[in-house]
Amino acid sequence: MYFTLAVSAATREECAALTGAAERTDPRVMPIPGPARVAWRAPGGRVAVLHWGEAPSPGTSHAGTIWAEGATVHARTGLARVDPVYLAEVGGAVVVSDRACWAAAVTGRLGDPDPAMAGAFLSLGYPIGDATPFRGVRALGGDRELRLIDARPAAVRAGPGGEGPAGAEAVARALTEAVRPLGGADPPAELSLTGGKDSRLVAAALVAAGVPFRARTHGFAGHPDVVVAGLIAARLGVEHTVTRPRPPGAPDEADVLGRLRAAVLVSDGMLSAFENLGSGFRPDPQAAGGPAETGGHGGELLRGGYAQAAWRAPAAAAAPLNAAAAGELFRRMTTRRLGLLRPGPARAYLATLARPAAALARGPLAALDDFYLANRAGRWSAAARQAYLLRSPLVQPLFADRVVRAARAVPLRDRMSDRLHRDVLGSLCPELLDLPLAGTPWHGQPRTAATVLTVPPGAAAADWRRDYGDAVAGFLRGYILDHGETSPVFGIVRRSAAERLLRAPQADRQGAWALATLTALLSGDWLNAREPAGEAVSRGRTASRPARSTARPRRG
Repeated sequence: MYFTLAVSAATREECAALTGAAERTDPRVMPIPGPARVAWRAPGGRVAVLHWGEAPSPGTSHAGTIWAEGATVHARTGLARVDPVYLAEVGGAVVVSDRACWAAAVTGRLGDPDPAMAGAFLSLGYPIGDATPFRGVRALGGDRELRLIDARPAAVRAGPGGEGPAGAEAVARALTEAVRPLGGADPPAELSLTGGKDSRLVAAALVAAGVPFRARTHGFAGHPDVVVAGLIAARLGVEHTVTRPRPPGAPDEADVLGRLRAAVLVSDGMLSAFENLGSGFRPDPQAAGGPAETGGHGGELLRGGYAQAAWRAPAAAAAPLNAAAAGELFRRMTTRRLGLLRPGPARAYLATLARPAAALARGPLAALDDFYLANRAGRWSAAARQAYLLRSPLVQPLFADRVVRAARAVPLRDRMSDRLHRDVLGSLCPELLDLPLAGTPWHGQPRTAATVLTVPPGAAAADWRRDYGDAVAGFLRGYILDHGETSPVFGIVRRSAAERLLRAPQADRQGAWALATLTALLSGDWLNAREPAGEAVSRGRTASRPARSTARPRRG
């Protein structure tokens, strides 16, 4: 794996200065070994492309998102923008990168936090819109191509203007074509198979495309995911491996400190440590050399994203959809921890919600569908994908442009009702339709033992992110309060509100993790992610404070 950064400047000198800054980037900012290398430079010296990490094949870049032709830099995002592009303008130059921290470091903004981002991070666990943790570094929107000519950015729509053909057959064809390239994988691709709706849909597409694959499920014997995945694999005749979770153990302070730091490092400062980022948490993992992995990530896009959660099945076909539930869901998602923010950052964050809030007033359920695509897929999934790519190649066919475009051409009611999902599965592999689901039934289907398997006692893995004890609670409280005093944290967060959130027994544990991760980010302590956390804890919390970045932090 490698990362890409491109510079387009008005003068040769400006380009050389930023290129030099990119080559001298502190390696603690990057989750994989460097150094940076200039991969291409324009004859006039005003454009340069750099790579950090393994040397890519000539003429390629990370995920094909950033490349150069002639004297022009191109950066492109897909509809779901799970392969992100970040943009920073400084002086007479523009920097684009697929790593926000790298763009921030090169332009001197690593220690300049964007206070508006904190509201989304604390409420949702990730930034929204085009915000990043760094003021002046923004995320390019979905389905866009950015062209940099003489340091002047021009964004254009990347995809075709129309939505394309609608219906289950169109989605089935698009999904089959999205997985077909995996047919040449050696060793065969590995499918993360659960008992839910989405990974079985990808399994059906792999079978329809004639792609050999192996299935893998993580969980204890007797868990519905393991049981149903076994039924699916047996019916399809594919090899199925079950990996058991590690035995539960009480985490210590080193576990928590290491998780906080690594969460910022591997997710580019975009995700809370509450999120499960798998083994991508290990900084400097071995180069990805295993099988290509795939799974059902993004299946909610076929069901209307957040819209389905706000929709109650109408009593009659003509009954209106529940607009009030849509508005309440949006409010709870986006402002549930607004009280943690100081007035200025709170106003800045609320301003970023103005556009989706206006769309919600015009069409509540459609707005929730759009919000899911632009933010949950485009921001949360993009950060999680970057973390997982550190471990192995990851292919997410349900995020492919052709699949998203075909699905969103289907009426929203047909998606929220699971009709589209069931019809696509029936088109690809109808023999999987009658197998039970783990957890949630098909919309409108009664929850019975024949349709849904529930978790029996002892079959679920312990989750210490939610079920930690007094020791972890005390460490999170001390970490936030100690580092908050010497960093921009309490210029953005109200200390009194933070103390209430952290008061034992910490009922809002997701919020506590989000605030602790934000503290690791804003204090710069995440730059110590490669330091053995146990040694830092043994020296005391004050000793674990960061070696500061070269940019001076400012209070938001």
